[in-house]
Amino acid sequence: MKQFTQNLWNFIDKYKIWIFFVIISVLAISLRVQLYDYSYGDYEMFLKPWFEELRTGGGLFALGKGIGNYNAPYMTLLAFLTYLPLSSLVSIKTVSVIFDFVCAIAVFKIALYILKGNKHKEKIALLLYATTLFLPTVFLNSACWAQADSIYTAFILISLLYLIKQKYVKAFIFLGIAFSFKLQFIFILPLYILVYISERKFSIFHFLIPVAVNFVMCIPSLIFGNTLENCINVYISQIGTYNEYITLNFPNFYSIFFGGSSHLVDTPNAVIPPAGIFITLFIYIIIAFLVLYKKTKFDSRAIIEFGLWSVMIATFFLPHMHDRYLFMGDILALLYLLFNRKKFYIPVMIELISLYGYMYLLFSSFNLEMKFVGIMYLVLIVIYSKDMYEKYFLEKTIKDE
Repeated sequence: MKQFTQNLWNFIDKYKIWIFFVIISVLAISLRVQLYDYSYGDYEMFLKPWFEELRTGGGLFALGKGIGNYNAPYMTLLAFLTYLPLSSLVSIKTVSVIFDFVCAIAVFKIALYILKGNKHKEKIALLLYATTLFLPTVFLNSACWAQADSIYTAFILISLLYLIKQKYVKAFIFLGIAFSFKLQFIFILPLYILVYISERKFSIFHFLIPVAVNFVMCIPSLIFGNTLENCINVYISQIGTYNEYITLNFPNFYSIFFGGSSHLVDTPNAVIPPAGIFITLFIYIIIAFLVLYKKTKFDSRAIIEFGLWSVMIATFFLPHMHDRYLFMGDILALLYLLFNRKKFYIPVMIELISLYGYMYLLFSSFNLEMKFVGIMYLVLIVIYSKDMYEKYFLEKTIKDE
């Protein structure tokens, strides 16, 4: 018995990281299963009817009917799910939950790569893996809300890992897969442009790879009767879906100046949306000029920090943002902690700002005016931007904090 106990403890000591990995994963799955019975507006109004229409239309053979307004790869995925002996709610949520874990594993792999040489790298990476899975916006998005933001974010994270490794073709391929699932990939696209103009280690034609990948991802849908026109126009139609609202339950620039106490902020006039897009592009152009002028080098730290900055700028200044659109930033903010341990308040604030929309929409709580939370986001962006300027454009040595 004594020998058995000793062998057991030897086994635990040897494989403790992977034992904790399994325990964390089981707990994360258990949490999500508890939320499977909940269903909300987007599922009831859109996902469920699409799923049932695909099922009654023959699954994959119904793709040619132009069902839904999501891009072809996601609708193809839904069509595959109709063949399973599961309800639409369970099927849709399970796919998103699987990609929660893909996101967490990608974070784990990025952390291991960044921390190579650090004797505590596995412990830190495991902590980030666990934190990703238990971020409220992550498990609420998939298991409670039946949303799919973890899918495109997972491919963005894999792309970033390859970008950090300077494997550029793979980075752009996975960026293209993300593009094929959600237009929100554009929030991180400025990072790749900045890396290109600074490093120039890959061809400008690499930016055509996501377009080609998007087409390839649409081929299964085309085979079953969808049209190329539908595949091309889907994102255009999405952009125009909520033109009447300048922001939808998301605290940003527009909630401060046009919001009042409403969570659905009406578009004031036809000038404001293009003006917001122009302001966003102008900010990115200024950053690009500074990167060129200062010859900024994009190591792993710069990739993560500029990537998070890009997402924050996009979600704050672009019009027609939705409550879930800071999702990618929630996870990038965890990787930001690898280099900025003393600035833990930045990821905390990002998560709280992102969570605001979830709490209001899902649970009718958080009675703070959206304008107030928008001001918090503005303050955060000013703090972050000041820090980025001092780090990368004032020629100071960057040290771990």
